[in-house]
Formats: sequence, structure tokens, C-alpha cells
Amino acid sequence: MKVFDVRDITEGVDAALAVVENPTHRHMLKNYRRHALLEVSGFWEDILTPAMMVDHPIYRITERGRTTVCDGMDEVRSFYSHIVSEGVNVFGALEEQVAVSDHGVFIEAVFAQVVRGTDPALAGEDVDPRGVYQVSHNFAACWPYRDGRLAGEYIYDDSGSWRVDEVDPSALVSPAEARALLAPILEQSPLREIEEGLALFTGGQPRRA
Repeated sequence: MKVFDVRDITEGVDAALAVVENPTHRHMLKNYRRHALLEVSGFWEDILTPAMMVDHPIYRITERGRTTVCDGMDEVRSFYSHIVSEGVNVFGALEEQVAVSDHGVFIEAVFAQVVRGTDPALAGEDVDPRGVYQVSHNFAACWPYRDGRLAGEYIYDDSGSWRVDEVDPSALVSPAEARALLAPILEQSPLREIEEGLALFTGGQPRRA
């Protein structure tokens, strides 16, 4: 069984960047890459800059039959602030296929998170509260883009695929540890690259925060 390693969260998008040549498509993939790294690192404020995201994003996130809707920047901001303040932002794909079109980025993935046995995500599960577990499930997602900026996230969970596996305690990574591990990878996705890429869509000067 593959166990989640936070250092691998860009494998899917990196594989796409290795073959995609269209400059505007590459820009959207680079935005997606930076977004993922910022989120798991806890730098959620940097996701919401004008160079990265439209002024009125809409999120629809469905998990286990429950749908969370964030309509507008204030609600998206509250969403990220909550998951980071709760320390539940260390997650990512075990396996991920990433595609891109003029509309946006499309993902099919096995998503995972490693948690302690006392974590609310394991409520109702027959687990040892002293143990460490990997929670995983399948999902598909569409990230639409408008003029090179993220317009939203539409995530559709396969509720029948959820599974819980006990893993070695060494697999548990804190938010602070994740931030340190991802720092050199985040350096490969600077904001400057995103700002400059927006000129592909406007024909003018890069849009800066």
C-alpha cells in the first residue's frame, strides 16, 4: 500500500507540465501547482491574490454526500482560514492524473490524509485512538480558469471509495513539518512566474498583487 508523502503532492501536475506545450495551458498548470503547495504549506492568504484567483470565486466541494459551497471571496477566505487554523491542511494525492484545456484543469485522483486515531475524520470507525491512520478516497475535480486566474473548484467525491488503513506513526506530518518540507518545492513556483504568465491572456502587462 502506498502511504502519503507530502513531498509528492506535485507529481501529477509535474507529469502534465512535462508534456503540455500550449503556453496558456502551461500557465494554468503552474497556477494549480503553486496553489496546492501554498495550501498544504498553510500560506492560504497567498492563494487569494489577484494574480492567482478571480475576484468572485465559487467552490463546490462534495465529500461523503455533503456539499460545501463557497460563493465569493469572503466565503473562500473563511474556508481556507478554517482548515489551516484547525491544522487539517496536510493532505494530497497518492495518485493523480491531471489534464488541461482552455476551460481549466481537470483532475482524477486518489486523495489521502494521515491522522491520529482520535481525529474527527475517523469518527464512527473501529480504530485504536493511539494509532495513526491513512484516510483515502477517490475524487474527480474541475478547476475552471478565467483569463488565467482560478475561478473556482468543483470537487466530486466517490463516497463508496473511502478507506482507512493503519500506518506507521512516522507517516504523520505536522503542518509545521509540511511547510518546511515543501519550502524548496514552493520556490520552484514563484508568484513572479504566475504574474508574468497572465500577459498571455491579456496581451498587456502582467497583473500584480
